[in-house]
Amino acid sequence: MAFSIPQKIFDKYNEIIDATINDLGVDCQLIYVEKVEELDNPDDNRPENRSINPHRRKKDQYNRDNKTYKEVEKTETIKMKVYWDRKAWLKVGGVLVVPDNSIQTVFFGSDLGKVMRAKQLIAHTEIDDDIEMKFKKFGEPFPIGFHKERYWVCFWERT
Repeated sequence: MAFSIPQKIFDKYNEIIDATINDLGVDCQLIYVEKVEELDNPDDNRPENRSINPHRRKKDQYNRDNKTYKEVEKTETIKMKVYWDRKAWLKVGGVLVVPDNSIQTVFFGSDLGKVMRAKQLIAHTEIDDDIEMKFKKFGEPFPIGFHKERYWVCFWERT
């Protein structure tokens, strides 16, 4: 026997989850990296990077073809629900092994592109004066909720 669920149930669900993210969520900063070419500087002491993947270096500056490149960080603030305690995490099924000091975030699907481009996350910017906690993505974000398009979850490990 098939039955249909009225649209107002989905609307009420979305209204409640939206309110939890907007009202109970915290401001988090996403950190992006943009590469900017600087002036020619052939007589400095940095070794030339002949690697195929120069962007994988740990340093923010490197030389290539007698030009100095520097990684410049750009930040953007979005609202997310941050779960600090593993016991409060949304259950995703199966056995999940994540590093200690990891967090789980829930955010709107409209922010998915921003999260995918982000190199790091500063969780809860209001406590930034006390301590700055930076995280990097641990795995890919995945959809949750009805229709699996409006809300996304991502795990982050401490850096």
